[in-house]
Amino acid sequence: MPLVGSGRPHPRLVIFDLDRAIIDARPAFAYAVEEAVAAVTGRRISARDIADAYHTRPWRDALRILLDDPRERDAAEDLCLQYAARSALKRLLVFEGVGMALDALRAEQIDMAAITRHPYQLARKQIESTGLDRFFALVVPPPAGRFDPAAQLAEAFRVLETAPAETAVVAPGRFERTAAERAGAVAVAATWAVEHDPGGIDVAAPGELLEALLRRWEGRSR
Repeated sequence: MPLVGSGRPHPRLVIFDLDRAIIDARPAFAYAVEEAVAAVTGRRISARDIADAYHTRPWRDALRILLDDPRERDAAEDLCLQYAARSALKRLLVFEGVGMALDALRAEQIDMAAITRHPYQLARKQIESTGLDRFFALVVPPPAGRFDPAAQLAEAFRVLETAPAETAVVAPGRFERTAAERAGAVAVAATWAVEHDPGGIDVAAPGELLEALLRRWEGRSR
């Protein structure tokens, strides 16, 4: 990895998929679902087996698998929202190496932002509880409650006054990276994340991210 302030060409802005490339919410997801189901039904279940596939989806998607009664699902969904904003926060994890990777980007004077599937207030609580708030200049929630990477990336470009061509978008999902490429940004696959879709510029560990970006901005693939 280059020294601090290497002077090598680099992006002005890096935008992350907060929910999948930065924060590992699976333990918090499992806790919220398990506690909500227990409170509503009196039964103890494990949500760990469905956490990988469902931890970034609406609560009701997971609850449909676990509860047959629509009234119980509604009540459990309300409780999941409450737990996610309070007691589940302390169970959030950050993928190993992410903190050091963000420090390295900041040392190169690269701005950072994030898009999220959560309402703004919850996303802010999550990054504050994990100590990440010092890194991100902007967190863009889904407009009208619907995750829309294209619109959220456009909002980040507008607010931070940065052109897509000067931006890298780091996400495990092909959906988010396709939106970035269509906007004219450089898409990077965070293959360290859960259920990632490889393709293009694959980065296997957060500690490799800065060097991959520097190579790309210098016009080198390796």
